Amino acid sequence: MLSSSVKLLLITFAATSAFAAPADGLVPDRVAHAKRATCTPASLGDTSQDDTPAIKAAITSCGNGGTIILPAGKTYSIRTMLDFTGCTNCDFQFEALLKVSSDTTYWATQEAIILMKNINGAKFRSLTGTGVIDGNGQNAYDIFAADSSLKRPTVLNVIGGSNLVASGFRIKNPPNVFINQKGAATNMNYASLTMDAASKSTNLPKNTDGFDVGESTYTTIKDVKITNYDDCIAFKGGCNYVTVDGVTCSGASHGLSVGSLGKTNADTVQNVYVTGAIMNDCTKAVGIKLYNGGSSHGSSTVSNVTYDGVTVNGCEYAAQIQTCYGATSDADCAANPASASLTGIYFKNFKGTTNSKYAPVVSNLNCELTGSCDIHFSDYAVNPPSGTATNLCNGVSSSAGITCSSGASG
Repeated sequence: MLSSSVKLLLITFAATSAFAAPADGLVPDRVAHAKRATCTPASLGDTSQDDTPAIKAAITSCGNGGTIILPAGKTYSIRTMLDFTGCTNCDFQFEALLKVSSDTTYWATQEAIILMKNINGAKFRSLTGTGVIDGNGQNAYDIFAADSSLKRPTVLNVIGGSNLVASGFRIKNPPNVFINQKGAATNMNYASLTMDAASKSTNLPKNTDGFDVGESTYTTIKDVKITNYDDCIAFKGGCNYVTVDGVTCSGASHGLSVGSLGKTNADTVQNVYVTGAIMNDCTKAVGIKLYNGGSSHGSSTVSNVTYDGVTVNGCEYAAQIQTCYGATSDADCAANPASASLTGIYFKNFKGTTNSKYAPVVSNLNCELTGSCDIHFSDYAVNPPSGTATNLCNGVSSSAGITCSSGASG
């Protein structure tokens, strides 16, 4: 007969054998649970010196799944392009100020201030909301006013890659476009961003598009505020599956624009959904820009685009469709209608008031195309400051859900 102590030992062994070993016989992966490497590059504390090399070294050291932290209260001088090569699933947390140099001679040789080319799984964010990228664009604004050939870089240029999260920070005074995305990028997410451009002189911050969304799939832009002097968000050729949920566009902005398309190549934009847009003082709240036809231009295809829930505050037009963008004359436009097709384009739940520039006209819809103009309006309640709202149309079906008057142009 076994003693009670031996019985206890056997029971303990059985329990350990039954429950302690992994079901598949594998040892738990310690690497998967390892603490992320963390790097905090030092700032030189002098804007005449370049902190970019230190930041790039941190990305090299900690970019493979690690965290790079630029702490609050610090200023990092960006005098050369910051390339994110080496970042794979890295978490770049900047609570600091990234101050870009005003050296237009150097930046004229660069496509971007911050380059993310074929970067996968990056988080580029400010957790506290104190992170700022100062594009320091005043010098560029002033020189460009006298010399429009000046080349200027985009602040954040995303080319290819996947699963980017950019959130929580501010970009101010870019020399050119704020954020550009292209190169078959996929699963891109931008949230809680403030983007503003202002000049201290009479020379405006021109070409400061908020977002240029080019060739890419599955992009989400959520809760962003943009004050600029060009397209607030431009849906460029090749973009597919874009959701914009909560955007405020202000300034002399060109609003939320599909295009321009068909300048030289065949361009396609499809599956765009915009909701919760507040449009302040824009040249147009929403629109589509297509080049006219002719041997020097390409074709344009736009399908399944919805603007739903747009508030218009003092914009020149609530909606505009241009199919002669870039035409040299009215005769050129008439002789060469746009080689284009619009299908499944919806304008829903619009409200607000335009400004007096074109009053009482609130919409200018020139749909003179070689293909279809399948556009639809519902709950479109935009008014001029006084008088009865007028919608200028050309080529728009009587079943489009909008009362038209002749005279559309552009």
